[in-house]
Amino acid sequence: MKRFSALIGVVLGIFCMPLVAATVDYDVALNEIAKLQYTDLSAVAAKLPVLEADFEHMTHQQQGRFLIFKGASLTFNGKYQEAIETLRRVELLVHDVDLLFSAYNYLATANVAQRNFKDAFDALAKSLALIERIENVNFKRTSYIRIAGLYIAMGATEDVGIYASKALSLATEKDTKDICFAKLYLAVHSLEFKNFAIAFDEFQSTRTYCDSVEVPLVANIALKGMGESKLKLMQPSEAIPYLLDALKKYELFKYQLEINSVHALLAEAYLGIKDLQKANEHAQFVMGLADEPSTTEHKYKATRVMAQLSAQRNDYQQAYEYSNKEQGYNQQILDEAKIKNLAYQSAKFNADEQIREINLLNKERELYIAQQTVKEREYTNMLMFITILVGGIFFLGILLVVGTLQKRKFMRMAKIDALTGVLNRGAGQDLGENLFVQVAARGGDFCVILFDLDYFKQINDSFGHGTGDWALKKVAESLKSCIRNGDVLARIGGEEFAIFLPYANVEKGREVAELCRTKIAAIDTHLSGHQFNITASFGVSGLKQDDLSLDPLLHRADMALYAAKSSGRNTVCCYAETMVSSKRATNINKPLVNQPAVESTKAL
Repeated sequence: MKRFSALIGVVLGIFCMPLVAATVDYDVALNEIAKLQYTDLSAVAAKLPVLEADFEHMTHQQQGRFLIFKGASLTFNGKYQEAIETLRRVELLVHDVDLLFSAYNYLATANVAQRNFKDAFDALAKSLALIERIENVNFKRTSYIRIAGLYIAMGATEDVGIYASKALSLATEKDTKDICFAKLYLAVHSLEFKNFAIAFDEFQSTRTYCDSVEVPLVANIALKGMGESKLKLMQPSEAIPYLLDALKKYELFKYQLEINSVHALLAEAYLGIKDLQKANEHAQFVMGLADEPSTTEHKYKATRVMAQLSAQRNDYQQAYEYSNKEQGYNQQILDEAKIKNLAYQSAKFNADEQIREINLLNKERELYIAQQTVKEREYTNMLMFITILVGGIFFLGILLVVGTLQKRKFMRMAKIDALTGVLNRGAGQDLGENLFVQVAARGGDFCVILFDLDYFKQINDSFGHGTGDWALKKVAESLKSCIRNGDVLARIGGEEFAIFLPYANVEKGREVAELCRTKIAAIDTHLSGHQFNITASFGVSGLKQDDLSLDPLLHRADMALYAAKSSGRNTVCCYAETMVSSKRATNINKPLVNQPAVESTKAL
């Protein structure tokens, strides 16, 4: 969703800035800036310093409008912290609902760019609270659009369609700009839910409509969306013309964040049509960007392309290095998604807590009134008071039980990989480390198995990520019968898994790994709707006398796994003393050194 959030976050509120009737020159100048933000952002940046010189002569209302425009311009130019400080001043100057709503929405946008998701949701909560006080239907409609855009920026995809649809239902034929944005957000919503064919049609409709009503920046966002939809539909040759056209127009706007995004998409598209030179040119452009949050997703795509280009040149060392970088960027993307989701859940929880607090305050008020009434009434009223009190205690008990169950649910969800149902990396390693300490204290054996699926990317590329997800779930399901009750199976990332075997030596680990390899190879894939083979490569290591933690075992298992991959895949390799490597097969350890020696059980 980040591919649209940076641009949408700035644009989403521009058109709905309330325009005060032009009674003085400052109002005329501010109205002119509001219009220029649709077509010439550089002209806005030039006019703001001139107008700022007369800031002290403006009314508080005019100062508030000026600060909102300045905050939007600073956000557009990537000066997010300065934008946040500027927009916070608006709250001290004005009490107008429309202006405060605009300020809170731009403040949320700038906080998203700074990755301050908690502050962003707090600002959004203030915006939502103001909507109920907005009486003007036109501004309420544009408010829904701005909130939909903020939800896009913060990764809350489910809420995007709700607010975009609300805005569209309030629009009339003359509300062209509102309709333009609402259509765009509905198209983004379809793209994020992987309805790629529908998303393409909606982006195409949005582009046609926005061009006809002269909203060029949004039309160009839709044009890029068309190209990305075609790319997701595995039609790179059709995606390229749309992306090139979008790049040309973004360069006219001089919007660097979106230029970076389109270059990353073009690198993937040209790789798809085997134009390796152009794929390399666009990927190198992205690789030359600074490492910062706004470029993480683009660099993830570029490193993936560069890894494949290096592999095709038989430069496997370079391919391996790019693959490691790709995994690093992917982990950053996943971590940010988790942070966003936690901030979103926290915001929803806080909102529910506020509602509950209000209910409790109302309940306390009722009890107070009942207490006053008891003094004037007889036994019957006293019984009524007791009934209300017991009901209140019962209600609080229910809230406490529900809260406890919800907390346990979240704790359980934090340990389980949502796709496969096995332990995730953090929970798996923690449990494995605890078992290791117990076994080592008793002088027992301990064995670690690392494995990942062979050529898993080809399954995703050939049959789609849905089929890849099916394969991962099927592998996890089939392996549960291969391990003992005390063993630990965890997914450590992507198509990579680990098995921790307490009180088991290397020979036992080899047997378990071979059994798992056989089980995986025997999976019947026709139930997925496609026919393909699933195999995996395994690395096994056992406990040594000088091992003080789980890390050395993971280290050696990783080297053995790399040896298994080097031996032709679909193989079990056990660690040997002569085995030292500078490469890693998984992302669970830091890079090693030297070259591996192989001890393997080759699959027949």
